[in-house]
Amino acid sequence: MQRRKFIQTSSYLAVGALLPAKAAGGCSRKQQLENIGLQLYTIREEMQRDGQEALRRVAEIGYDYVEGAGYRDGQLYGRSAKVFKALLESYGLQMPSGHVGWEAMKADPERAAATCKEAGQSYVVVPYWPEEKRTAEGYAELVEILNNGGKVCKEYGLKLAYHNHDFEFNKMVAGRRPMDMLLAEVDPDNVYFELDIYWITRAGSDYQKYFAEHSGRFPLWHVKDMDDTPEKFFAAVGEGVIDWPEVFRRENESGMQYFFVEQDLMRPGNQPMDQIAISHGYLEEMRY
Repeated sequence: MQRRKFIQTSSYLAVGALLPAKAAGGCSRKQQLENIGLQLYTIREEMQRDGQEALRRVAEIGYDYVEGAGYRDGQLYGRSAKVFKALLESYGLQMPSGHVGWEAMKADPERAAATCKEAGQSYVVVPYWPEEKRTAEGYAELVEILNNGGKVCKEYGLKLAYHNHDFEFNKMVAGRRPMDMLLAEVDPDNVYFELDIYWITRAGSDYQKYFAEHSGRFPLWHVKDMDDTPEKFFAAVGEGVIDWPEVFRRENESGMQYFFVEQDLMRPGNQPMDQIAISHGYLEEMRY
């Protein structure tokens, strides 16, 4: 642990010049984040080139846990669940959650759940619903997949969640917001939600309203910022317009247990590892 802290401190010195001004302080609240997670989709190219080196750098920056985005055919990033878990543990990392595509969850939820359980996960997340299925009939199919998958995951001691984008809020279907329909029709005892703060904000919806009206149903968050431009592009946490101390003051109301820094795309010239270091630095110093 001492070695980890030494490496972590050295890393912060190396990226100190990159940290946003907000990270220097100024927040009067006393509460501080104890652990910070990363969604590995942010560094997907690095994971594909050299997963071992990528995870080493994630740990060096100071992240405590990760969320996977590499499930395929009963493997994680081309490795067995046992091998991948051991690799994570060799760098002091855990993986409490991981994404599994809707196709895999529909075709073989038992295999997906068994793999995720062996990897040490507590949550399995369906991350996306395709555009051609965003109809009343399509969302009915999603509800069925989630409810069935939720039952299977529960049998393995896991919880299933669904991750949103903006279309669940700003693309009405049969007079309803898909997110409202999902919240109403999935089994709340078996299906939870991973709220992506960027996407709900970009959609013009109010995360505070959803936390208040559906308290406890959002145990997972994606934490990524939105820049102050007309295109509302992705930004490192603390470098955009989202008020993160205000978001985190709602953690208990939402039921949040884990959150994951994510940045889908980078501006030209920005490197993923530098961006996740900026995000980590901001969150580590944030008071709320």
